Amino acid sequence: MAVKIGDSYVSEAAYAYAQSRIDEKSDNVLSDLSQQFKDVKFGVGTQPFGGSGTNNITIAPNILRQMANDPEKRLEYEALIYDCENVLKSSANRPGLQAQGFVIDSKGELSMWSIGTFDDNKQTRSLMHFTDDEKQRLAGRLPTKDKSKTTVASTDKVDAEITLLKNKKAKLEQKISSTQNPDENLERQLAQIKDELRQKDNDTYRRNRAKFSTSLDISL
Repeated sequence: MAVKIGDSYVSEAAYAYAQSRIDEKSDNVLSDLSQQFKDVKFGVGTQPFGGSGTNNITIAPNILRQMANDPEKRLEYEALIYDCENVLKSSANRPGLQAQGFVIDSKGELSMWSIGTFDDNKQTRSLMHFTDDEKQRLAGRLPTKDKSKTTVASTDKVDAEITLLKNKKAKLEQKISSTQNPDENLERQLAQIKDELRQKDNDTYRRNRAKFSTSLDISL
């Protein structure tokens, strides 16, 4: 089972991990990632086959900038990296494997590369670009080829709540502005709504109250 965040599919464990860190900030994202994922060797760029060992993750510079400036992007890519690390660990002992890694390119697309002597002692280089189906499998989202369960995080209920508050705020402001001596009760109501909006009209409130729904997809 997995959750879709932005353009990425991640496991529930990865989502929970990244969400727990959403309020953490760092001026150096790459250094912070290295501290979080101590078994991963991080690099900057978009080229595959550039690392040694079996634990490489390379990230495009613009993606690192997005992570530094946008909490939602940081949530998405930290969760994706969490799953990538687990894949690297699980495949590290593959017979004949010499090096492997993931690349997150400038468009946020994911690729996995490997170098090894798998057949006839001939060195082979392999590169796989992840389609949506493969991203889903990476997160354990597709148990079979012909049927899959899709889990989607929805903030529709929260968005409707915030829209209702904004409409109430606008009506109260209109009433107050059209009256020479505004009713103190109206002004108290307006102050309460403004305070409620400050608490609710933000990404953290939306994330914490997101609703998860699951559907069956048989179109693969």
